[in-house]
Amino acid sequence: MNKPKVLLTASYGPNELGWGEDMYDLLTSRLARGHGIFQMTSHCHYFGLYLIAENISHPCTVLENPQWEDFDRELDQGYEVVGFQLKSLHTDKVARMMKRIREKSPGTRIVVGGYGVSTLDQPVPGDKNGDAVYIRENADHLCREEGVRFMRRILGDEPVEREITQFHMPTPAFAVAGLDYHLKLPIILVSLGCPNACDFCNTSAFFNHQKIKVADPEQTYRFMKNYQARLHSKNIVCLLFDEDIFLDPEYVRELGRLLRSDRDTWPIRWFSFGSLRSLSNFSAEELRDCGLLAVWIGVESFLCGQAQTEDRYGKRKGAGIEKTFEDLHRHGIVTVGSLVMGFDFHDNDNLQEDIDRFVALKPTFYQLSPLTPCPGTALYDRMLEEDRILDTYEWKDFNLWKDDVFKLKNFQPGEIQKHFDYAHDKIRDELGPPPLQILENLLDAFQLVKDSPDQLRRAQADQNRMAARMLHTYLDALVKVHPSPAVRERAEKIDRRFHEEVGSPYLISRALDRYVSWKLKRADKKPPPATVSDPPPRWSYYNTFDERVWVRKGREAKKPVPYRSGWIIGRKH
Repeated sequence: MNKPKVLLTASYGPNELGWGEDMYDLLTSRLARGHGIFQMTSHCHYFGLYLIAENISHPCTVLENPQWEDFDRELDQGYEVVGFQLKSLHTDKVARMMKRIREKSPGTRIVVGGYGVSTLDQPVPGDKNGDAVYIRENADHLCREEGVRFMRRILGDEPVEREITQFHMPTPAFAVAGLDYHLKLPIILVSLGCPNACDFCNTSAFFNHQKIKVADPEQTYRFMKNYQARLHSKNIVCLLFDEDIFLDPEYVRELGRLLRSDRDTWPIRWFSFGSLRSLSNFSAEELRDCGLLAVWIGVESFLCGQAQTEDRYGKRKGAGIEKTFEDLHRHGIVTVGSLVMGFDFHDNDNLQEDIDRFVALKPTFYQLSPLTPCPGTALYDRMLEEDRILDTYEWKDFNLWKDDVFKLKNFQPGEIQKHFDYAHDKIRDELGPPPLQILENLLDAFQLVKDSPDQLRRAQADQNRMAARMLHTYLDALVKVHPSPAVRERAEKIDRRFHEEVGSPYLISRALDRYVSWKLKRADKKPPPATVSDPPPRWSYYNTFDERVWVRKGREAKKPVPYRSGWIIGRKH
């Protein structure tokens, strides 16, 4: 008996800009925004689609980044099941795609999942075409739970509760301006959901503030070793997706024990998400020894927990914010800090104070976002009760780059954007681009452990020194080209530290210094305009040709090839 063919896809392009930047580039538009010619860039994938495809036994195609014509032609291949990853931003596009399926193949079962499902029961007022209602009433299945087990169940793919593997996932790629290489950062899903229950958080509300485990420490360790082999390098960084992994201290400690148990896995480092409360279970030294390289911390506001407002977010116990960031940086741990703008307790004066204190933390990366009430969250319900949701709130507003979808208590439309721009200008002119911050922290961490008698600590020192040598190639350009005197002075100071503590750059490094500086000087004369990322479509085939995964990239590709993943220098991902 032939198994039904499955197509998994997301909405079609072209994409959109958000306040002048490509909102699909995680670094350019959000976490490293505002650095001009020193801008970092990134390319990410629709992770959930690939995770499902790897973990069902049916013939499956993942179609990523299609234009309308690509999707329409793909339907001609004859699929019994089509699954969509729904982003609320693209509700209207997914509704149109579903209508096309019903025209071409009425018997095809349609499955809709993703965090956008949470808005279908409570459409925004600007949904004049009734797209949410159409999706809700015409999809055969709406997934409001963990997606792999859900798909196995509706496909009759037994046993449903077997292991969820993560061996064949495509890897996001990140690049630093002026350096012709792309760093790959594998993603491993550890769990879904978060019990912290911030009232504005859709991803926490989607799972009813519960945590759903996907991979235990031993499985995560096994997936990490798999990526070492795939990327042909022991020195890798993995993103462990768990919205607050440190809420389970034993998980973190067991993963750290496994990483330390084999010298070959000492160089593996990882990045995940945490809160000040959960991080207080650890010292920065212990986190470093467990393999932590980077952590996302929701600061949200320094005013939470003070007399004028309750601490809705339950994140303030433990060490102070400033001390936590300082300790992490001193141990070479990268921080991603997030700040929300537009709470009811914010006004023009104290929001600027929040921003100034946030920048003083020197977060390596950052997300500064206007508060957004999302259907399905407690915040949205409260705004509805207070009659503060605007009739003009549309699906296209489901992004970080707007401040006019609800009535803010102390701001007029457009005022939050002024604070948003102020914050990014301040980061650019006082801190400089993230590689500068990372290099300073690497030098701090190197000094901390370089003379340790412990073998692991000395290995950490070697790793810090190697990474510092690589990032040093960036300093010459910062000193010569960066527009801010404060950043140029900071770069000169770090350069002196590098020579004193690490030594003179290698000959090849000095040549690379000059090349990067020359390249960025040229870019400074004619900075490129902001463009929308519309990458070529990508077809990935599972359980189709043989047991391998086959990939076809771009419309002009003549045939699919077996999937390969490596550490590619000088070539785009």
